[in-house]
Amino acid sequence: MGIWGRWPIRSITGIRALFVWQAQRVAERVIALDLGVVWDPNAPEALLVSEDSGPAILMLRPRGDDADGRRIAIVWDGASAAAMEPPNDEAISGHRLYDKGLSGALWSAEVLDSEWIADLERQNRVHPLHDPKRFGDLRHFVVLLKECVVEVVAPTVVVRRVSAQSALAGAEEARN
Repeated sequence: MGIWGRWPIRSITGIRALFVWQAQRVAERVIALDLGVVWDPNAPEALLVSEDSGPAILMLRPRGDDADGRRIAIVWDGASAAAMEPPNDEAISGHRLYDKGLSGALWSAEVLDSEWIADLERQNRVHPLHDPKRFGDLRHFVVLLKECVVEVVAPTVVVRRVSAQSALAGAEEARN
């Protein structure tokens, strides 16, 4: 074994290869994601409801020209983490993912090789029953809103329409 401990690297080329591999492995990037629906971009009534190890549900009003007219429920089953935070649309260029591809997303996006998922797995390593495979099917989703950004880590996302008049009642309807 070389001087690098557990990595049997015997040359400068090997060291460079390790750094390139490490950089490629953790280089998160954002791609636009088409959820098949758009919402009212100026409606400040978004509601995010999240249960531990259950669904995370984002309730949105449809656009005025939406043929369906019912509220939009974006549902992530088995959500591991969910956040609704700044920046708003006027400061979106300050978001940490903006230069990693978020600048090209209009409504929603997915973060590939997510640092957030890697952090969740890393912090869970102290658990005696930790299994890194539990994090293998997780995906990092981003939804852009007028007043904030919603980010959710979950294995899947689906869009449902609900008839409820209020966002809170709609979240309950989408849950069932």
